[in-house]
Amino acid sequence: MPRKARNNPRQVRIKSCGCKQCTEKFRPGVEHTRKDCTGPWQARYRDPAGKQRAKTFAGQNAKRKAEAFLDSTRDKVRSGSFVDLDRGQILLSDWYAKWKPTRRIAANTQERAESVWANHVEPHFGSWPLSSVGNLDVEEWVAKLATRVGPATIEQAFQMVDRMLTAAKRDRRIAYNPCDGVKLPKGQPKHPDDLMPPTYDQLSVIRAAMPEHYHAFLIMAEETGLRWGELVGLRRCWVNLDDDSIQVRETVIQVRGNPQRKAYPKSAAGCRTVPLSARAARALREHLAAHPAKATRTAPGSGMHAEELVFRSPQAGRKVKGRAYHGVMDRSNFWRLWNKATDETDVVRRVANPVTDRIERWPHFHDVRHAFASRLHELGIPEADAQRILGHERGARVTWLYTHASADSVTSVRAALDGGGLRRVV
Repeated sequence: MPRKARNNPRQVRIKSCGCKQCTEKFRPGVEHTRKDCTGPWQARYRDPAGKQRAKTFAGQNAKRKAEAFLDSTRDKVRSGSFVDLDRGQILLSDWYAKWKPTRRIAANTQERAESVWANHVEPHFGSWPLSSVGNLDVEEWVAKLATRVGPATIEQAFQMVDRMLTAAKRDRRIAYNPCDGVKLPKGQPKHPDDLMPPTYDQLSVIRAAMPEHYHAFLIMAEETGLRWGELVGLRRCWVNLDDDSIQVRETVIQVRGNPQRKAYPKSAAGCRTVPLSARAARALREHLAAHPAKATRTAPGSGMHAEELVFRSPQAGRKVKGRAYHGVMDRSNFWRLWNKATDETDVVRRVANPVTDRIERWPHFHDVRHAFASRLHELGIPEADAQRILGHERGARVTWLYTHASADSVTSVRAALDGGGLRRVV
């Protein structure tokens, strides 16, 4: 280990000083007029990477300040708590470009994140250095967002800033995360009736108002509780009509308006076997008889292969601008038909958002999944079995620790849906 420099901190020579050393350096041959040097003191140290750095102190007690700084900095370097404030001068926009590639998220999630960054984070914090963002600055930004967007958007934007600054703290660029302790605004509490899913009678009325092409699709949603991407991405090779079950192995996501295959559904628990009730199996057989699908099995990375999909768009195979349409069901087109059906049947509720003044509609297509979950509960299906069929990661902690899905959950759920062998939890 090299010996410590005895001239650390050292005094820096300046032209304005008249001591002997300063006059010899800047004005040789001129008689010096001061006994003591008035130059600033420079403290030199090495950061954890071994690079030599320096900091200068001027004014009264400059030497004492430099020595105290050296003692403190050396302790921080040894203990691993050293923070390089110079590296914290990077702008938040530059830090986002550096931080974004390190996120391991799906392509559709990344698309939403870029939208949040461009619309809500970059316009406010993009030109700020990392080390200049304070707790009150974040509080003011959240309060400003609360006047323009809803709580869900505020939470997404805040989480992005929080994760960026947490990464900067771990990278030793800032000493603390200014997002710590910031409380987000809560949304308006909803009436219990607004949280209720639609009844199966209401879903039947909506389905009757939809084009016939979508009837089997909606019956499958009502009888299996599959998510939109899981239903749209269902392939013939994963449908077993011998034992009336389907396997959920992949999903379809939208990235910049284009459908893409994703090897796993929303979570690891999303890969599951789902039973088909007699009603669902009958509707599926009739649909496949009218709209056959290839039973070939292709890898998700090999392309869409829309001919393998069980449920395709009515426009499948038609040429658009000289190219054959891939046939994947488009969510926006379905949403237009769904809204039209709910309006015609008067099974709709419109509520104005008090913050954004947007009209929020009920029910959504995802509410069909909620209706299926409520149906399982009413039939007495144990919660662990319901979680397994729905593809939930976990329910309540107590449920997760003290209950487990039964080995025959697929059979028991199918029997309950078909009206036999119901089990009521007491």
